[in-house]
Amino acid sequence: MKYLPLLWASVRRKPVRSVLTVLSIAVAFLLFGVLHGVLTTFDVTMDKLGETRLRVMSRTNVFETMPISYEARIARVPGVRATSHIAIFIGYYQDPKNGFNIAALDVDSFLDAIPQLRVPADQREAMRTTRTGAIVGYELAKKFNWRIGDRITLHSINWIDAQGSSEWPLDIVAFCNAGPDDDPEFANELYMNYEYLDTGRANGKGTVHQFVVSIDDPARASDIALAIDALFANSSSETITVNEREWMTNNLRQIGNLQLFVNTIIGAVLFTLLFLAGNTMSQSVSERTSELGVLKALGFRNTGVCVLVIAEAAVLSVIGAALGLVATALMFPGIFKSLGGSLGPTPLPLEVYLVGFAIALLLAAVCATIPAMRARRLTVSEALSGH
Repeated sequence: MKYLPLLWASVRRKPVRSVLTVLSIAVAFLLFGVLHGVLTTFDVTMDKLGETRLRVMSRTNVFETMPISYEARIARVPGVRATSHIAIFIGYYQDPKNGFNIAALDVDSFLDAIPQLRVPADQREAMRTTRTGAIVGYELAKKFNWRIGDRITLHSINWIDAQGSSEWPLDIVAFCNAGPDDDPEFANELYMNYEYLDTGRANGKGTVHQFVVSIDDPARASDIALAIDALFANSSSETITVNEREWMTNNLRQIGNLQLFVNTIIGAVLFTLLFLAGNTMSQSVSERTSELGVLKALGFRNTGVCVLVIAEAAVLSVIGAALGLVATALMFPGIFKSLGGSLGPTPLPLEVYLVGFAIALLLAAVCATIPAMRARRLTVSEALSGH
């Protein structure tokens, strides 16, 4: 406790410099928190994906179509419990900025294959009997202030109808995952009837982009995947079958090595910050040479003076890190959602706080090492003489 007044006096000696240093550290940790938080949240999302479902796609690329007739053959593979199909609808509502996940599917088989997608029974029946019906994620509906019974028009980038139009009118008949305990993963998506898309589109009839396959035994996922792909080997539309965790990982790989990209940016920022904080501490020790000499003359040991310098760096680093991480926590849900996160309001993972404060302490120790050793070696006579 005896060091606290001295520590506080050291920090307040140059208030403008201390404030600017803290703000610089805060900005650096804001960037760290956002980037590391996005990576950590994606990892958590993928960990939640199990191996009880497989995704069957074209071996060529995810946007290549396959005949829908494949589904009947897949359903006969031993170990397959249920199947469904998806046609990807790339489009937006009113403005290209209003893009979100859209898929055309068979409502009954898809809801059976994915029990986490919850739709009230009466709304499910309305979707089944309404050709132009649409199931809308509850969070997505709130974003656009949509109500059941509303008619909306989606603009498609990859499908045109028989008249050459890319506009597809839909009637909202159901909301999915509106309950507080429902999985928010599906709360920002829209689903339309596959038959409506297939009969109306000018090309690609009778094709889909993916098959969703539920299996009985996760331990046999690899064997079942190989059996499915063997069915279509050497055909004009060969397939690749992966579990949902691998499917998500492959999607992330399409935008590059995200982990390397993020770590490179974080490393560059922290390396620059190391020089900034180190320079600040060197200046602080140089300006207080005579004061350090007085402390030693009053009986402070070399180790005590060394600890005082390191503690000053730690205070600045921890305060800056705390400000940066708090700002990140406030901004993170919106940032993650804007990057395509479909988990709804997502808090900053605890791991980011722990790693952030650990880095702050390590940063303080490294940047204060040289000034602290200089203060430790300083003799009373040298300090009081101004050398």
